[in-house]
Amino acid sequence: MSEGKHALIFGATGISGWSLMKQCLSYPSPTSFRRITGLCNRPVKKGDLFLPDDARLNIVSGIDLTAPFESVIRELSKVDEIRTVDVVFFCAYIQTPDHASLRTVNTALLHTAVTAITSLAPNLQTIILQTGGKGYGLEFPDSVAITPPLHESLPRIPEPYASKIFYYTQYDLLAELSKEAKWTFSEIRPDGIVGFAPGSNAMNMAQGIAFYLSLWREVYGPGTACPFPGRKRGWTSTHSDTFQDVLSKAEIYVAMNRDKCGDGSVFNAADEETVTWEGVWPRICEWFGLVGVAPLAEGDSQKVIMETFVEAHGNEWKALATRFGLKQGMLEKQNWGHTHFMLVDFDFDREYSLDKIKGVGFNGWIDTVEGYKVTFERMVEARLIPGPRSSV
Repeated sequence: MSEGKHALIFGATGISGWSLMKQCLSYPSPTSFRRITGLCNRPVKKGDLFLPDDARLNIVSGIDLTAPFESVIRELSKVDEIRTVDVVFFCAYIQTPDHASLRTVNTALLHTAVTAITSLAPNLQTIILQTGGKGYGLEFPDSVAITPPLHESLPRIPEPYASKIFYYTQYDLLAELSKEAKWTFSEIRPDGIVGFAPGSNAMNMAQGIAFYLSLWREVYGPGTACPFPGRKRGWTSTHSDTFQDVLSKAEIYVAMNRDKCGDGSVFNAADEETVTWEGVWPRICEWFGLVGVAPLAEGDSQKVIMETFVEAHGNEWKALATRFGLKQGMLEKQNWGHTHFMLVDFDFDREYSLDKIKGVGFNGWIDTVEGYKVTFERMVEARLIPGPRSSV
């Protein structure tokens, strides 16, 4: 067999899986992976993913992890070289309306994926589970003590909130399934992910920001002031954004260094620096030709809600999309609830400690705003937004 590993990515066309496919082609070296297989449910053409034309990359659609187990096995068994898979990255996710169903559905997804692939790939070495800040109780800041910097050795949050965190049941599932198995696993925890996805994505904060600022410039013109849409407290609160390529490299690094990372290990992943919207928002707005300023006071008649602003200016967006030949329907699919959650509701200090992942030798960092800029450039290439210097 030729050198290099075979990576299998569940949820390949989302914000995390897409970057994993891209980064596996070159990180940590161009020969680290001899084959990268991306799995997704919805039909997709490789040429529509804005990825390098590389023979090692194989995109397989129609893998529905909610289907009966026998059906999943049947479809996976058709995947080229499925028996040679060494590394699994699990990024699949289904959004549901409540904590109970989130836990049931997403734990079942992982169970189906792991039991299927372990029955088909006898030489599987490791599984990387991507989770996030929910594990630190960030959804419940009024009820759970958030004591940054957040580090991996913190205990799980107390009940009744712990039962609402599906990441806990996913981790426990892998811990149970890996007993007596030849493969090991690790959990990687990003904070808010900044990145591009070729289609709609439920957890895409940067895409919502890009749509909002592109439309703001269209409505009010370049050079105008754009207040941060959150609250005063959120303007100065500390956090640790995670650019998608930093996250992918961290996950690949942990997968490739099992001797240092250990079975069942947990690692935070972020852009290294602690940031505030006060430092980030003006620089993001500058890319769009706008002047980013502090949020307006609560109750100010000029203060806007992002989703409300977008809905009120739908005709302007349609004109903008037509003028620049943008992909249709993407604004309408944006999950504004998630964007509002990250920019408005997350108005408390929650920065990560990165001591642990630095301690095992990972050093793939980026300036947070540079990560946003790369994301926006990818969106321009995909015709999701006009370029920063496009004529309005």
